[in-house]
Amino acid sequence: MNTTDTKQLKDNDIVLEQFHEDLKNTADENNKVKFIEQVSPSFYLPPLSEFYTLIGFIKNKKQLFEFFETTYKTPLELSQSSRYDLFNKGVGLRSIGKIVHWLKLIPFPLAKLLNRRLLVKARRSDRAGSNAGEWYSALNGFKCSSFYYSDINKNEFDLLFNFIEHRCNTDVSFLLNIKKEVKAGKLKSLDMEAAWKAQYSLWEHNPYIPKGTIEDMGKLALLHSQKKSLSEKQKLTFFEGYFYLIFDFYLEAITHYEVGCRIAYGSSKEKIENQLGMITNAINAYATDETINTCFSGMLKELKEAVSELVGDTGYRQLASFIEIEEAAPHQSAESLENRQYNQFKDWRKGINLPSDKKLTVFLDNLDTYANASSGYLTFDMCKIVMAVDKLIAEKLAQTKNETATQEEIEIIIKKVLSNIPSYYRANLKAGLEMQQPVMNFKN
Repeated sequence: MNTTDTKQLKDNDIVLEQFHEDLKNTADENNKVKFIEQVSPSFYLPPLSEFYTLIGFIKNKKQLFEFFETTYKTPLELSQSSRYDLFNKGVGLRSIGKIVHWLKLIPFPLAKLLNRRLLVKARRSDRAGSNAGEWYSALNGFKCSSFYYSDINKNEFDLLFNFIEHRCNTDVSFLLNIKKEVKAGKLKSLDMEAAWKAQYSLWEHNPYIPKGTIEDMGKLALLHSQKKSLSEKQKLTFFEGYFYLIFDFYLEAITHYEVGCRIAYGSSKEKIENQLGMITNAINAYATDETINTCFSGMLKELKEAVSELVGDTGYRQLASFIEIEEAAPHQSAESLENRQYNQFKDWRKGINLPSDKKLTVFLDNLDTYANASSGYLTFDMCKIVMAVDKLIAEKLAQTKNETATQEEIEIIIKKVLSNIPSYYRANLKAGLEMQQPVMNFKN
C-alpha cells in the first residue's frame, strides 16, 4: 500500500467513526438498521436505480458491495442474506460493525464522498421526496474516483454531470414548492388535473415536448382516474405524451454525454460541428430507417461505416468475422465458423442473443486491430448505451401489450419521439461548444 493510500485510510477512520455512530442512532426498537432507498416515480428525474438497471451496472443495492469488493480486492465478511436484509428488513448492529470495519480497509476518499455540502443537498432532496439524493451521491462518488481525475482538463463527463445536477436542483426546488402549496391549501394532493398542471413549470420551456402535452395528459389522467373509458385516439394521445416525457431525460443525458466525448476526443473541429455523433445516428436510424430493427443494429451500421472510412469498404460479413465463437458442439460441426459468426451477427442486429460484456469487448478489440485504431472504452460504452435504449423500448412495449393500441402503433409513436434526437444533439452541441470555446484546441 502506498503513502497516499495509508493517509487516505487514516482520514477515513475519522469519517467512519462518526458514520458508525450515526447509523447506531437510526436503529429501530429491535436494534436493527435498515438502508432505505427513496424512489419516486418521475418523468423529469427518474430513479438512479432505473438508470443502473438499463445500462446493466448495478441491478440491486447489494451489488454495490460486490462492486467495491472487486474494485479494491477486499472481501466483506457479511453473508448474502445480511446484505439483502440491510436494504429490506434491517440488520443488527454487529453486521453494521462489520461493514464499517470493511470500509476502513478501503482507500476510497470517503471524506470527499460524505462531505457536508453533499449531505445537506441529500437531506433537502429527501425532504422534497425527490430522486436527486442518489444522483447527487453517484455524481460525487464518480468525481472522487481516480478515473475522473485521470485527465482533468479533458473530461467527457462534465457536460453530462452539469445537466444531471441542474435537473436535480430543479426537481428538488419544484417538489419543495409543491409541498408548500399543498400545505397552504392551494393544491389538493388528490387533484389529478391540478397535479399535472403544476408540472407546467418543468416542461413549458422544453422545445422537444409538443405544446399542450401536459394539459392533455392531465385531462386524460383525470378521465382514467374517474374510471371513464378512453377512445383509441385518446389512448394514443396519452401514450404519445407519456413517451415524450419518459424519453426526454434519456435523450438529454445521451446527447450531453456524446457531445462531451466528441469535444474531448475529436480531432476535427469541422466534423464535430457538422456531423452527428455515432450514438445519435444509431438511435435516429432505428427511428427513421425501416431496415434497422434496433438501436444496437444502428450502432453496428455506424461501426461498419467508420471502419470502411479507415480501411476501405467493409461489409457485415467482415464485421461478423470479429465475433469470438465457442467451439462447435457435435451437432453443429457441419456449419462453418464463418456462417455461425454471421448468423450470430444477424441475431445481434435483430436484438436477440445479444453479446455479454466480455464477448462485446472481444468483438470491439478485434475490430480495432483490423482497423488499426484504438477506441478504448468509448465504443464499448456507445454500444451499451444504445442497448440500454433498446431495453427501455422493450420495457415500454411490454407495459402496453394489453392495451387496445397495437404494438406496431405504440412502436411508431416511440420512433416518432426518438426521431427528435438529432435536435437534442445539435442544441447540446451548440451549448457545449460555447462553454468549451476558451479551452478547445483541435488538431488540423
